Amino acid sequence: MSVTFTEEQITDTICKISLDGTLDAPSAMSIEDEFKAILMAKSAQVIVDLDNIDYMSSYGLRMLLVGAKTLNSKGGGLHLVAPNEHVMKVITVAGYDQMFPVYETLKDALQALGQ
Repeated sequence: MSVTFTEEQITDTICKISLDGTLDAPSAMSIEDEFKAILMAKSAQVIVDLDNIDYMSSYGLRMLLVGAKTLNSKGGGLHLVAPNEHVMKVITVAGYDQMFPVYETLKDALQALGQ
């Protein structure tokens, strides 16, 4: 299985990237460079919608962490939205829920970002 993503500019300072599929090592590697390039072009807040991710490995987490560090270095931030139970468990066990915010819904994330 693979992963795809779409990008949507919500406001001038908030972008949403929706991931769809399985975020294991092979699929994360297939989008990693393009994902990072999008984040490098942003200096704002990026919401990563995980609603359609059915599985995430440690490599997928690594891709998100690199993305968060990229945004943080530019004054922005990475926010995760709508992980399923399995994906949330992976995030929590790795301690990544302490590194960047995780929200149940897009609405919750937007409210936290003042929208």
